[in-house]
Amino acid sequence: MKAIPKILVGQRKSPWLAVNLSAALPGMGQIYDGAIARGLFIAAAHLGLVVFIFWSIFAPRGNTLRGLITLMPLLSLYIFNLWDSHHVAKQGITLNEFSPLRYQSSDPWYPVFLSQILPGLGHLFLQQATAGGMLLILGILTAYLANFNPALLPIPPIIWAVGCGLVYRSAPARQRQWSWLGGLLVAVLITRLAISSIPFIVPQKVVQCIVPSESMLPTLEVRDRIFVRPRPFEYPLAAGDIIVFSNPERTPIDQAGELKNLMVKRVVALSGQQVEIRDGQVWLDGLPLVESHLTEPIRYQWGPQTVPPAHLFVLGDNRNNSRDSHVWGFLPQAHVVGQAYKIYWPPQRVQPLL
Repeated sequence: MKAIPKILVGQRKSPWLAVNLSAALPGMGQIYDGAIARGLFIAAAHLGLVVFIFWSIFAPRGNTLRGLITLMPLLSLYIFNLWDSHHVAKQGITLNEFSPLRYQSSDPWYPVFLSQILPGLGHLFLQQATAGGMLLILGILTAYLANFNPALLPIPPIIWAVGCGLVYRSAPARQRQWSWLGGLLVAVLITRLAISSIPFIVPQKVVQCIVPSESMLPTLEVRDRIFVRPRPFEYPLAAGDIIVFSNPERTPIDQAGELKNLMVKRVVALSGQQVEIRDGQVWLDGLPLVESHLTEPIRYQWGPQTVPPAHLFVLGDNRNNSRDSHVWGFLPQAHVVGQAYKIYWPPQRVQPLL
């Protein structure tokens, strides 16, 4: 039998451990394989694409469509990252030496990888139907319920990590790498918790709203989808800001600020300012308000009146066809949902509103 070179023995790597590491943290499999620069580049590329996608979708001047399109390169890079980590681990190993790992069930890391995809999938691969079925149902059920109860958010990642640990222990193997398993499970837990937290964190920072009427023409068109910064009281509102609020004519004060019966208007006057509408324009504290976004003069008279404390005076940009403060009075700030800052859809309408 031909002897195996010592250098190959010292460099033996488990391709499916590399794949598991890269599945949890892109680039880590390459670093485990010894291709440190390659792994760091892949990790940086993933991070850069993720940051670019979030910036494009949520930043005022980002292009939403471009961010969504970038999801495809990100997915492609992730798949390449998995393949490449396996490929790099195999380099320098002869076919005869690697042949025991070609039968996938002999490598305990292969069912671990399957369990990263879905908990219990690795157990089913090992023909452990009872454990696999229980983990699969438990993982899917808790992931579904977590969509409605944030308190359950940590449970699905824990089940994923536990499933990976149990299947590694159950899989047939000549030797174990327990230290690598511990690090992998921590990575799986952290990564999945971070990903599953996104649907709960984003709504705390951004609210979506669909423009319901033509009252904000030409700035906003019907069915424009806009992003709104919630709780505007954390920063000062100013005249000219576009805000979303619950309709004060339809919404009781105890339900003010809820995401129903929403309206979109522009702040014209703040608490303590005197507002008047005459001669086709708005006057604030006796001075004419310059509004370049208007396309025609106002055809009604209103005021003068002073905006009371904790209230706003709001008007639609389509002044002569808008039911707003000149009809139903001052807006209590309790009704305000947030400040609109971006049209994010449709693609041809994407633009900042600040």
